[in-house]
Amino acid sequence: MSLYTKYRPKDFNNLVWQDFIKETLKKAIAEGKTVWAYLFCWPRWTGKTSTARIFAKAINCTNQKDWNPCLECENCKEFAEEKLIDVVEIDAASHTGVDNIREIIEKAQFSPTKTKYKVYIIDEVHMLSKGAFNALLKILEEPPNHVKFILATTETHKVPETIISRCQRYDFKRIDEESIRKRLLFIAESENVKIDDKSLNYIISSSNWWLRNAISLFEQLIESSEIIYERIIEKLWISSKEEFQNFISKLENKDLSILEDFDKIVESGKNLKLFFKELIFKIKDKIISELKDQKDISNLINIFDILDETYWKTKYSLDENTTFLVWILKIIWNQSNKNTENITQKAETKTKQKIEIKEKITDSEPKIEDLDDIFWSDFEEKNEWKTNKDWWFQAEIFINNLKQTWAKWALTMSLRWSKIAISWNQLEIAPNTKFARTSIDTFENREVMLKTLENMWFTDFNIIIK
Repeated sequence: MSLYTKYRPKDFNNLVWQDFIKETLKKAIAEGKTVWAYLFCWPRWTGKTSTARIFAKAINCTNQKDWNPCLECENCKEFAEEKLIDVVEIDAASHTGVDNIREIIEKAQFSPTKTKYKVYIIDEVHMLSKGAFNALLKILEEPPNHVKFILATTETHKVPETIISRCQRYDFKRIDEESIRKRLLFIAESENVKIDDKSLNYIISSSNWWLRNAISLFEQLIESSEIIYERIIEKLWISSKEEFQNFISKLENKDLSILEDFDKIVESGKNLKLFFKELIFKIKDKIISELKDQKDISNLINIFDILDETYWKTKYSLDENTTFLVWILKIIWNQSNKNTENITQKAETKTKQKIEIKEKITDSEPKIEDLDDIFWSDFEEKNEWKTNKDWWFQAEIFINNLKQTWAKWALTMSLRWSKIAISWNQLEIAPNTKFARTSIDTFENREVMLKTLENMWFTDFNIIIK
């Protein structure tokens, strides 16, 4: 039995965080004012189904203790063994049709076999079909006195208003950090498991503040009746605090070397999604810290927004690595664009000059020295990569012309981060990252680059990727 199942709340006293809801339901039981239909709403894994089960036990318990189920009477024991036929749980995700609801309506007409109430718990009720909702509406309008319905949903907006209006609605809250901490410590003590504070904090943050996730991760990390943070790092290949700080700093400063760091993370075999999930929390903490110090957080907010959006996109992504890489490129390219604006303007001016020269040329081949004056001075200012080639080629002009051929964005971006030189008959490219090399060195992209060179009057060229 998993720890989550073992420690699933069995009465109101053990229900975590939802104090208002459990006290209201207990009061209704005490005063005999329970209604025929309840709607439990909002986040998943906040105790909706557990509360429904506890309520169903409590109203049918023959020996209630403070309006809690006693867990000892025959009804409570049969419920725990899933033998109490008067309490029925239905997953609407797999019972969506009108026939499923009609079957419930037919059986609901008969009195319970041994309990006071028949209780139908319908989980994920928003998944019911339109016909099923219409059928359910009929019994909610005129329910038998011995029947209770408890509907649970994470997507209230998909439940028809006609259904909602006939239920007593309770909105559950996301469980807070301190409540999760207390529950994990209770389980640790009960299971004789030692756990340090760093491990506890890691489990809580990694669970996204969902108790079921936290308990599941807690169970996975138990090793020889203890959970130690240093072993978690080894087991899950978690990045160090310093690594995260360095990564965030490079994002803020638009440091292109972050692409090399990204390659290293991928090559190390670390869980990339886990790394970026932790990164989100680190950035959030830094935003809060700098906000308290009255610092400018606009850059961090932009990074956080892009990362948060990208993280959820990975759920539907064919390749998580590429999705996260594009996120990095978005952030550093936004600044790169600003930093290279003047260079681009210069390149456009040079391109216009080149076009004017080309217009003067008719049938004869262009002379290299005519173009050399255009490219030489500006290129020498931008590049430090020196070779023994006959002349230098202005990378920015080449890339601008390449963009006019509708070249892929990944190719032009990769070339911007590569060192480029040209001789009489070959284009030489030295990519700075593995991603850049992969993007550039494809048959399709080689063809596009050669075609661009031809359009620029450079024919019979070879492309060398170093």
